Amino acid sequence: MKKLLYILLLLPFATMAQEVPTVNGYKTYLDNKQVDITHYFIEPANVANVRTDKTNKEVHITRKEQSELVCLADILKEIEKDGATAVIVVNDNLIEKPETYYLENNAIAAVNINKTVEVARITIITKNASKN
Repeated sequence: MKKLLYILLLLPFATMAQEVPTVNGYKTYLDNKQVDITHYFIEPANVANVRTDKTNKEVHITRKEQSELVCLADILKEIEKDGATAVIVVNDNLIEKPETYYLENNAIAAVNINKTVEVARITIITKNASKN
């Protein structure tokens, strides 16, 4: 009985933690998975369809190829394996919580790794940003 009560007490917190932010009040789905699209860098040419459902306030983005999305925290782990400290900058924006950002490999236009300073700086420019 105690376990059931404990689970019931934690249930509201678990559902709140899974809530994904909206953009202008719209929930965004990438390949049928709700995401915070402001934390995803995808290849513009890989977008097959964008559908807006104004009734339910949803945007559905479908990619042509379901290529793997790399978490920026995984990139940091690779650099920091040797004991280095590093930060990631994408399109001139410092990424403060890289574990919440994802990148499609095909979306990269350029990468620069500067290890000459105390903190290594990984600068990524996406194809979307390089067109501006």
